[in-house]
Amino acid sequence: MNLILKLKNLDKLTTSEEVLVTYILDFPEKVIHFSPKELAEHSYVSISTIYRLINKLDLDGLNELKLSLVNYLNEHTTEQIINIDYPISAEDNHYAMTRKLKTVYDQTVQSTIDTSNFDRMSFNGELLNKAEFIDIYAASANIYFAQNFQFQMQEIGKRINVPIDDYMQNLSAANSTPEHLAIVVSYEGRSSSVKKILETLKKNKSKILLITSKNSPLLNETFDGVFLFSSLENHYNKISSFSTRLSLMYIFDSLYLSFFNQDYEKNLAYKLENYQKMNPNLI
Repeated sequence: MNLILKLKNLDKLTTSEEVLVTYILDFPEKVIHFSPKELAEHSYVSISTIYRLINKLDLDGLNELKLSLVNYLNEHTTEQIINIDYPISAEDNHYAMTRKLKTVYDQTVQSTIDTSNFDRMSFNGELLNKAEFIDIYAASANIYFAQNFQFQMQEIGKRINVPIDDYMQNLSAANSTPEHLAIVVSYEGRSSSVKKILETLKKNKSKILLITSKNSPLLNETFDGVFLFSSLENHYNKISSFSTRLSLMYIFDSLYLSFFNQDYEKNLAYKLENYQKMNPNLI
């Protein structure tokens, strides 16, 4: 049964839940772009009402509700809303492609915000601030995003280690201590190398900030902090990792801003003073 039929067939709803169902049925094309707060404001219900309705629909969060709405709209309208995995067609011109990619980016950022709440972002920033040493464990193209984060943090005086090959990653994990924070990036958490590194880090009592997807089996374990990728994209069946890459960059940038903002004036002064040391004529 598609989502629209499920909504129409729900019974034993509260008054506020009925209001929300009516709004979703009337404006599905708006709901697919809303955060929980925006949906609550536009439908004049509480955020708790939204999640009660989601539970009654047997859905795993607002993202799944929005994806179900997208699928319905794609099937019942002449113009496709967006397919995150295949956002363009062979007939698209350059303008159409750029507009569709913007839609992918917009939905990805909102999805990342929805899955990683602001309290979690703040707590993860505190983990960075308290860590004496920080190591980032990533693989494949994710290493480049880790290195960009390393560059950002080094500009304000916080040194970060990004080991690249398997040997150096395992060596860094073996050398870790309780004073280390390990940021581990793994979309699905299934690789044996990630599991081995996590096992070593836990033995050494290092703090661990995990960046993974909502369906990762690693979420069954306990970590000091967690950040969730946007999970709008198929992990394999797609044109490219547009959504996943942007989500990881957004997470790293959010971590950087959270750390920066804990001592804003000091970090800004440090960055500008160092630029001036490198090039006195720059500022």
